[in-house]
Amino acid sequence: MSTFIWIILSIVFGLLYSLVHTLPGQSKSIFVDIFWFLFLFSGSIFIFRFLSYLITDVIFSKFKGKSSSDLLRFIIIFFLYTTFLALIFKYALGWNLTAFLTTSALLTAVVGFALQTTLGNLFAGVAIQIEQSFYIGDVVKINDTFGRVETLRWRSMSIRTFDGTLLVIPNNQISTETVEVFPSKEPVRVSMKFPIPTNISPEIISSLIRKVILATPNVYTELQPFIHIDSYDPRNGIIWYQVRYFVENYLVEHIVDAEVKERIWYVFNRHKINVSLSNIFEHDFVLPKTSSTNMPYPNISKETIKECVAKINEYVCFKNPEKIASKVNVYAYAKGEPILYTEKKHDAIYFIYKGIVKVRQQTPQSIDCMEKHTNIKTEYLEFWPSEILNNVNKQLTVHIGPISEHKVKEAARKTLDTRHLYSLLSNHILNEKHKTDFLSYAPDETFQFFLKDSWLNLADISESDAFSQGETILLEVPVSI
Repeated sequence: MSTFIWIILSIVFGLLYSLVHTLPGQSKSIFVDIFWFLFLFSGSIFIFRFLSYLITDVIFSKFKGKSSSDLLRFIIIFFLYTTFLALIFKYALGWNLTAFLTTSALLTAVVGFALQTTLGNLFAGVAIQIEQSFYIGDVVKINDTFGRVETLRWRSMSIRTFDGTLLVIPNNQISTETVEVFPSKEPVRVSMKFPIPTNISPEIISSLIRKVILATPNVYTELQPFIHIDSYDPRNGIIWYQVRYFVENYLVEHIVDAEVKERIWYVFNRHKINVSLSNIFEHDFVLPKTSSTNMPYPNISKETIKECVAKINEYVCFKNPEKIASKVNVYAYAKGEPILYTEKKHDAIYFIYKGIVKVRQQTPQSIDCMEKHTNIKTEYLEFWPSEILNNVNKQLTVHIGPISEHKVKEAARKTLDTRHLYSLLSNHILNEKHKTDFLSYAPDETFQFFLKDSWLNLADISESDAFSQGETILLEVPVSI
């Protein structure tokens, strides 16, 4: 029953008690005691639920910043029910609880012996809640098991491992094991080591790595990365660097670690910091004869670069295209990596040889008057992340039904801008209020997309943020020599 029904029942029983109590000759009737008990019982349940909500959902969440567990709710409700019922039986109804408890002592001993394992789990759960060493959402390690805490019940704890398996562990076992806790809202430190040739300045290495780490999503930026020289290996001509930084929580540690390492590879690639693979492995490790020990750079022939410069020359008119082609720099970027955030910007045109560059607009246009930048010859559906289209589809299905999936794909072929996508899809919603509700999901910012064989100038990059969408290769073509 909902809390509202218990309020109604308490009012009804209170009125019935008052009515029967005032009838002549009914003041000591059995019905008076029944209605009085029902009034106190229903009123107490309302009070129990209100106090439970106040303690678990308001006070606990405010001071702990976490949701309360089912076990904590059970303990609070059990304590409240027991206390209030004891008070009702003793003072309101005048029952002798001492005699009742005395006669039930033998029964309690028998039940306690039969349920000793269950009671052990219960009291272990109570101890876990009192200590509050971990909460729902935290990642814990018990023996060799890693997982996220999903529920804390009176008998057991449920852990969801990273491969999707649900483990139910008795509280009694948890109380006797060593539990390593990774709080869900606390930053976690990540460490890594890598070798760098001795001829590269430590200041350059530190600057590049720091920029990469701070630009990576889910990195805890309030604590600055710590980058230092760990050891020297003069025989191989390398210096080992130690890097420590923090991520927002343990759940994203492995994702961020992999992304940082990937971006470091691309940064070293762009700055021609060659880390030989043979330096990383043990000395007795033999590389296959067909493998290369050097980091590969984007392999673009001189003829291809000349062709790209020629495409730009049709609009820019270089004085000496041949000489400009010889001065072109090639930069490769990882998926989602900011453009030119670790490179010095020059007076140049940046030609997109591969991939897509997404440029955030500083002053987004109104979604109602957004200009269409659609190239009819190009279909953009393949460039859209599936999670974005799935989310838009769910929001649109509420208004137009199952046909929304087809409409989303149709609109995604015409644009790469999320706000423009919402604008196109809103035309299929006839109800103005529903249309407004749907458009409210559109992001506040808008983007301009530059595809393969298009180019950006320095103004495009300096006035807004630019990111690669998938692996992107840029050719830095100097405007003048």
